[in-house]
Amino acid sequence: MSDGIVENDLDPDAYVGIRYPLSIGATGVFNRTKTALEQSKSNIKHLLLTTKGERLGNPTFGTNLRGVLFEPEGTDLEANIEEEIRSSMSEFLPFINIEKIEIKFSDRNQTLVRVNLKFALDIDSTSSTDLSLDLGNYSGELATGETEIF
Repeated sequence: MSDGIVENDLDPDAYVGIRYPLSIGATGVFNRTKTALEQSKSNIKHLLLTTKGERLGNPTFGTNLRGVLFEPEGTDLEANIEEEIRSSMSEFLPFINIEKIEIKFSDRNQTLVRVNLKFALDIDSTSSTDLSLDLGNYSGELATGETEIF
């Protein structure tokens, strides 16, 4: 490692993984990620959006975040969401250090939550990035001119 950058990230011809969602790139193959941080962002997204039991061959992979959103009133939803994220990431992505988790509930839909994560890789703690995910159910139409549901 040199100057806070993973050495493979410096090679313009090296790819780390596949970018999700899957789509064909300009070269005729799936779009790919070029840095470890970029691939980690994709890995986090897939871990948090996969429900436990959904992945064949690995039924413990994922989270129960969707179930947490529909817990009865009176429970500490923010704490439960944060605990679900931290426990699944420590099990499946232990090389990622979570620096900050922010949870915001939608004013328009109580079953919709935006989770903002700030994280870094343990092999390169000098560079960090953010990831924002919307969790829950949103099936309504936005009023004319509206672009945000939060």
